[in-house]
Amino acid sequence: MDHGELAKRLGATTMFSRLPQGQLLALLERSPRRQAGAGQWLTGEACGLRDHLVLLAGELEVQRTWTGRDGREQVSARRIAVNADGPGLSLLSAAGSGMRVRACASSEWLAIDGEALDGLLGWSHLGDHRLPLKHLNVFHKVPLENLQAVFERMTERAVESGETIVAQGEPGDAYYVILSGEAEVWVTDPFTDETSRATVLGAGDGFGEEALLLEGNRTATVTMISPGRLLVLGQPDFDRLLKPGMVAEVDAAAARDLLERGAAKLIDCRYEMEYEEGRIPGAQLVPLDRLRREGVFTVDPQPRYIVYCRSGRRSRAAVFLLRERGVQAVSLTGGIREWPYEVESTPP
Repeated sequence: MDHGELAKRLGATTMFSRLPQGQLLALLERSPRRQAGAGQWLTGEACGLRDHLVLLAGELEVQRTWTGRDGREQVSARRIAVNADGPGLSLLSAAGSGMRVRACASSEWLAIDGEALDGLLGWSHLGDHRLPLKHLNVFHKVPLENLQAVFERMTERAVESGETIVAQGEPGDAYYVILSGEAEVWVTDPFTDETSRATVLGAGDGFGEEALLLEGNRTATVTMISPGRLLVLGQPDFDRLLKPGMVAEVDAAAARDLLERGAAKLIDCRYEMEYEEGRIPGAQLVPLDRLRREGVFTVDPQPRYIVYCRSGRRSRAAVFLLRERGVQAVSLTGGIREWPYEVESTPP
């Protein structure tokens, strides 16, 4: 059964019926198929069942353990199997701790991320949010009550080919998402005065956040190269509704703990000169302008990242860009300026 057919069958179930086909397919692409032999445990009691299991073949035993009113441990067990006369699959919902799942026979299954599904189901109840599927990553950490307000505050704007939406050097006053059309991003080097095209944006791409997060001027010029439509969110609404949920921060002590445990990698988003003069050991240099130009191709998208700059302002913009593209990242509070631990430099 390929992803298309599986998405169609899942869409016929109550749990997945509200999701568009595209979102279902995206979930399935992140849910690799797995196999288990008879007697093999799929989950342990300690962590419980936190993902939704889709059984494609075989049979599973589900055990639930809880404490009764008399203080004694209670255990129940049931079996689920694929009914040949049904949809060709069986579902086991993520019901948290106290559950263990074991294969009773050779089985094929996949696990769908429970947190991701909860987020998408929450989105589905917000009505017609108009945003392209590609852009949903940027909002996944934003509380749903804020999202409803974001959608209500966003305005739609028709634009023409050749129209300049934002100009480098001007104050930032809004955040934009492209609904349709394409735009070029042009950057002028402040030292050489040379202007070059950084990238081309299309439907689902957002821009304009850097000036809002840096609390400064526009760092690039964005010009439409085709007619299109934009969604626009003004700075006051961006600051109030979107910014708090999109730019998570971590203090120096917590950051060092994550780094020492290997639970995160470190990115320095300053310029090379700053990096050579003093940096946190182990940091990878990815300047903010390079991150904007090359996006996630600049970094491995799998690890979790801690991003820092001098004061925390540039790193907040970098974190927004990374999370916009589905990369887990947090900003180091106060930047290297408030880092109380070891700092290294490049010998002259």
